[in-house]
Amino acid sequence: MNIYDENQCKECHLISVFQCDHHDKNEVFHQIMQPYLTLLYKRCIYKIKDRIAAEDLVQDILIRVYKALPSYRHDDLFKTWLYTITDNVCYTYLKRKYNNNMVAVKTLDNLVVVNESNLNLEIDFNKIIPRLSENEQEIIKLRFYNDLSLDEISHILRITMSACKMRLYRALQSLSLLII
Repeated sequence: MNIYDENQCKECHLISVFQCDHHDKNEVFHQIMQPYLTLLYKRCIYKIKDRIAAEDLVQDILIRVYKALPSYRHDDLFKTWLYTITDNVCYTYLKRKYNNNMVAVKTLDNLVVVNESNLNLEIDFNKIIPRLSENEQEIIKLRFYNDLSLDEISHILRITMSACKMRLYRALQSLSLLII
């Protein structure tokens, strides 16, 4: 048995002890999560690009894991399950953070030909964005509010890069028709 198998066996045992309503539940939870704290923090920073918010998100993740751990089944690796929760918390954070309602046209990458009459034009997304599909709204907000790359967006949305490009292209087409 190698070290990885021993650690995984110990982890499974600790999870089982936690699920059995052991009287030292908080201490057992601490032992389970201690090896993952740095990994969770780094993953949050990678996803959201904000160190301060990442600290808060790790706390939210720990709360969610604590609540969900009693129903954890050992079907997948614990680390995979933990990363799924982390990704979902980060994605929810990004959706909330970038749900602003105003953006300058000049940031929308050549959607409108810029001239003197529309140089300072602003789009009221309260009026225009709701007319787009949910997928179109989502990708526009992630790309232009969050300034995420297509690679990051495809990872967040769990779609392929080509699907991400096509979705953005179609969203921009729809948006340009609404603006003009």
